[in-house]
Amino acid sequence: MKEANQTFVVPAKNEERPLIKKKATILILSGPQQGKEVIIESTPFSIGSSDSCDLQLKDTAVSRKHCIINSDDHTFSIEDTNSTNGSFLCGLRIMHAYLTPGSELRLGNTRLLFSPSLELADIPLSSNNHFGNAIGASDPMRRIFYLAESYAPTDATIMLTGETGTGKEILAEEIHNHSKRKDKPFVVIDCTSISRDIVESELFGHIKGAFTGATSDRPGAFESADGGTVFLDEIGELPQDLQPKLLRVLEKREIKRVGSNEVRKIDVRIICATNRNIKKEISEGNFREDLYYRLSVVNIELPPLREHKEDIPLLTETFMNRLHNANARDEIQDFDNAMKSLMHYDWPGNIRELRNLIDRAYYHIQKPVDILQCLQYGTLLKQSSNEANNENNAPSNTVDTTKPFKDEKNRLIDDFERQYIKELLARNNGNVSKSAREADIERAYLQRLIKKYGINT
Repeated sequence: MKEANQTFVVPAKNEERPLIKKKATILILSGPQQGKEVIIESTPFSIGSSDSCDLQLKDTAVSRKHCIINSDDHTFSIEDTNSTNGSFLCGLRIMHAYLTPGSELRLGNTRLLFSPSLELADIPLSSNNHFGNAIGASDPMRRIFYLAESYAPTDATIMLTGETGTGKEILAEEIHNHSKRKDKPFVVIDCTSISRDIVESELFGHIKGAFTGATSDRPGAFESADGGTVFLDEIGELPQDLQPKLLRVLEKREIKRVGSNEVRKIDVRIICATNRNIKKEISEGNFREDLYYRLSVVNIELPPLREHKEDIPLLTETFMNRLHNANARDEIQDFDNAMKSLMHYDWPGNIRELRNLIDRAYYHIQKPVDILQCLQYGTLLKQSSNEANNENNAPSNTVDTTKPFKDEKNRLIDDFERQYIKELLARNNGNVSKSAREADIERAYLQRLIKKYGINT
């Protein structure tokens, strides 16, 4: 049996090398410089306590030139330079090892997180026009599929970003389905749909008597997904007081049920998604920076449909085929012209909006389907054009029941907040403090709303 402090040389198998391009980020997780972030622009990249190193660590347990990070066309690697206290990768002392996304290093008393930075132009195109149920033949989508194909077999934590309706949950499930965890649970937690009072219980579980209504022990999402994947949708909505607890799960892979001091080990992969600008949320103090870096070991941004409209015919045929049969294209009147018309619309609801409209067209009693008539396309196009030409239009209180409940609710809330704040500030001549007092809200919260909606004061 090998001793725990024995030094290992960790080889890399070429076929398992991760996709890493040009740049990488080192985040200091703990130690005297906790929170510092350094970008590796070129290699060799030296780390040590000497001021001649590319990254100088103010840690007395770190050697002057402790280790070096190197790279080739595809990978990054770390080499210990005969340091006194050794270099550790994922708990093992190493002399040389390849770095993968999310690799955790320990040098002296300092813990570092390694994360590659992917350059869009450097990402190859997948040879496939689908990744499971995710569909697209355009270059942007085939780049997404290449990333998904590369990282699905790993346990890398993934953050999916992009507008509402771009297919983040579908891609997350397909990443799970293409992973070694595919036969284990895929558990979805929507952070916007859970009451703040019970979100901790939903994530971590609770014991009997932990709170009013807790009549029995109950496992949370992380325990229920043991061996599988937890998908945290709209992670940007996670309450701030729960963010440190989620960070602990990511670092230690253990949880405590609400009301219990018992530590439970878990084995899960975490994928999350958000339509928010998380870096903006970090700058405004709403989201922890260290949690962001833990969640975005791999960051995949899904493009809005307006940026890959050439996929609309393929998506339309796919949706119709799933509803009907392989001859569904023949059920659409003048398919080619219909597609050309659809490609002139900007699809604010993205792929979800297109799918909902195709669903409605399919159930039309008249065949072949005049898809433009069914979708009331002229009205949609006119409305889109008017909105583009007049950004100061008063918000519409009309409810669009063809959109998902959550999306339409969020739109109406945004419209209300924007209009309310504009009129409030106008009435108080732009005085933020006076406006906050009148509205009976915190001044800092009002400032966040002003910034969110780009309102001039």
